[in-house]
Amino acid sequence: MAAVINKIGYEFLECISLNEHELMKYEPLAGSYAVVRFDAKYLICFNTWREQWELPAGGRNDGETAKECAIRELFEETAQVVHDMDFKGLLKVRKPDGAIKYNPIYFADLEYIAPFFCKVAHYAKGER
Repeated sequence: MAAVINKIGYEFLECISLNEHELMKYEPLAGSYAVVRFDAKYLICFNTWREQWELPAGGRNDGETAKECAIRELFEETAQVVHDMDFKGLLKVRKPDGAIKYNPIYFADLEYIAPFFCKVAHYAKGER
């Protein structure tokens, strides 16, 4: 199988199927992904900083669980409100420096899509 590497050098290695209570066996546990489906379609958002389409995702805040992170990131990036998400597995990724990280993946079906108006921050290339 050909390697899947995004444009900033992160390489997808595998998707690990496990139970949510086994998460802490994997280190480092990085930010969570929120995969949502509405009307047989999947929601993605455009990251203006990286200039690419992505699943809603981001790093955990102090004291936040992986699930709470996915729910918060989904809201912050798309304005979609969910109260629960199903754990689906871990994404194992090799960073450009060779280090391995694990990203929890959560899923929810939406009954409707809330309106979303993006606040665009303008950064010069390389800033942020």
